Amino acid sequence: MKKILKNLDMKRVPLFRKTILSGLVGATLLSTVGCADFLEKEPTFIVKDNYYTNESDVNIGLTGVYAVMAYQDVYANSLPYHLSMSDEGVWQRSAALTGPEVYIFDSSNQLVRNLWKYLYEGIERANVLLDKIDGAEMDEDKRIVAKGEAKFLRAYYYFMLTSNFGAVPLKVTPTYSVNEVDVPRASLEALYDFITTEMEEAEAMVQPITAYGHAGRVTKSAVRGILARVYLKMTGAPLNDVSKYADVVKWTDKMINPVDGEYQHKLVADYKQLFKDMAGDKYNIDESIWEVEFYGNRTGDFAAGRHGNIAGIQFTSETGPDSLGYSYGFILATKKLYDHYGADDTDERRDWNIATYGYNNTTGAAVYRPDVDNRLSAKLRRNYEVALPRHKNFTPINFPLLRYADVLLMYAEAKNELDDVNEAGLKVKMVRDRVNAIDSTATIGGDKAKMRKFIRNERFRELAYEGLRKFDLVRWNIFVETMHNLASDITANSPQARKYTAFGPRNVSARNVVLPIPLNELSLNKAITQNLGW
Repeated sequence: MKKILKNLDMKRVPLFRKTILSGLVGATLLSTVGCADFLEKEPTFIVKDNYYTNESDVNIGLTGVYAVMAYQDVYANSLPYHLSMSDEGVWQRSAALTGPEVYIFDSSNQLVRNLWKYLYEGIERANVLLDKIDGAEMDEDKRIVAKGEAKFLRAYYYFMLTSNFGAVPLKVTPTYSVNEVDVPRASLEALYDFITTEMEEAEAMVQPITAYGHAGRVTKSAVRGILARVYLKMTGAPLNDVSKYADVVKWTDKMINPVDGEYQHKLVADYKQLFKDMAGDKYNIDESIWEVEFYGNRTGDFAAGRHGNIAGIQFTSETGPDSLGYSYGFILATKKLYDHYGADDTDERRDWNIATYGYNNTTGAAVYRPDVDNRLSAKLRRNYEVALPRHKNFTPINFPLLRYADVLLMYAEAKNELDDVNEAGLKVKMVRDRVNAIDSTATIGGDKAKMRKFIRNERFRELAYEGLRKFDLVRWNIFVETMHNLASDITANSPQARKYTAFGPRNVSARNVVLPIPLNELSLNKAITQNLGW
């Protein structure tokens, strides 16, 4: 630990530019107690009253709050690839008969348990930092920024918890006693009130994105865009508070029509370049507003993810060309997604998000895959990595959390529901024009219902494999229906060799709109109850 801290040169490695592994600020610096779910028999609370004494202490503590996002059980692997399967992809393993990937699991599942555990760990780290930061000797402006980022991240982790588990315990003070274990669920209304209040307060405290020039840190742009996402969730299931469409417009409009010289985000001309740059350690802050950062090839003190490795263009030779990068290619794109781009369309997203080829494991040569339902999810590709040699299982590819295209589509969705169909169509057209897609919005006119359907489909096309599709389907209250329709379509139309891919979507039931409360949490926290159906 001392060696790691000694080697942490904040001038050489910009803070949060690349997220440091959890070991940097894990249990040895911060209390790792969340809501109570991972209390040990003899826990050691080593957060000292005099620890946060200066700016360096605060920076290390804040890095620890960020670090949770890069855990394998959060955005590095589990959340986007195992816990969020939807109609954009199916698990390409016929032997996979259990697990969240195929919707056969229960409350004892390790991925579920760890997602809960680490999100609460991030919250606890933020609670401790916010409790101690006012006692640190540091520049007041920097203190305000750090507090704003910690408040936002804490609220964001609660948003992730409510999105995945429904109503959860709300705890905003540090846990210093093993007696603080029985914490009941807060109401969804109380949770969302806390989330939005904290985020709106943070928006006034954090820096503009231009202060950093990269997308790895919480900025005003990131806060505004995520606030819009939170309010959009509130308009749908389970709250169904349509009054929040006005808030979606409010926060997206601040980015679409900035005032007082604020940064004007825009769509990058080349859709594909965005994701090449995420692999190549570059940033496009015009469009990529917030990313989970990964770095290197697992040889240093930095977090590496599984992006391009779990999903990607399959290449499973350890002796083949290193320039391709090992990829299991576990996720097949669905024919449904492919067809949504339009068979006669010129949409540049289709053949980037869904690879038309695989790799020969010996030579590395591209091999055409003619069957549309046998093509791979390929948005994040390992052959654009610059860190060599490439690790078999871990990659430096960043994961997109918020892009300007999403901001435009959230604005369009809200505007349409507020009866401004024409304005909604203009924003969707911007997204489609960028990728040379046919202007299908011209045929919709002022039909609100048609525009609603088109916007939903456009989110499917634009944001494929970015971890948002399942949650869109849930908030639109069509998740179960959509997955069953996908299973029926695969069963009826896929070749015999791939009919097995209907297994996962067929297993979806009403209980799967949320994850189960982890079994070990139920055993420790006597004030909490299980989700319906689990």
